[in-house]
Amino acid sequence: MTFENETQKAFLLELYRSADGAPGVQRSMHTIGAAIGLDRAQAGKTAEDLIGKGWIEIKTLSGGIGLTEEGIEAARQEGAGDAGGGSLTKLGSALLLTEPERDAVGKILTEVKQSMASVKAEYAQLEEIILDVKTAEVHLLSPRAKTAVIREVLRALQTALTRATAKDTADRIGRMIA
Repeated sequence: MTFENETQKAFLLELYRSADGAPGVQRSMHTIGAAIGLDRAQAGKTAEDLIGKGWIEIKTLSGGIGLTEEGIEAARQEGAGDAGGGSLTKLGSALLLTEPERDAVGKILTEVKQSMASVKAEYAQLEEIILDVKTAEVHLLSPRAKTAVIREVLRALQTALTRATAKDTADRIGRMIA
């Protein structure tokens, strides 16, 4: 496992962080590149280099990429996440959300929104998912966001996403609320 330059390492670690170390999660190579200061061309070139190493894989022709098992291992060897399967924060049992829980909920909501383009569902199902995401986002605006409210909205999202063929995201939500 060798990186040809620091840009490759930063790109892989950012993809790992963005996907919480999960292999099935799709992210835009351009968004990952922008997060570390790359333009679209540089992001594309860096993604190609990492695809060649077998650490990331193409998910869509429009620039969707994801981690491979080898990429997860390479990122972990560089200090990303933990050895126990990613850095997913679970919701606790306290009345109010902690800051790490808020951040984790925000990330999962972003993941849900990004996966909407590839979800195969009826209009009513999509509307339900969108309204649940908006409900959670509005609740997170409260300085005293309640864990129970977020847990129930995420539970509803998990069910809707499972029905709408977004199993990877639904599984991550399930691990978060378990």
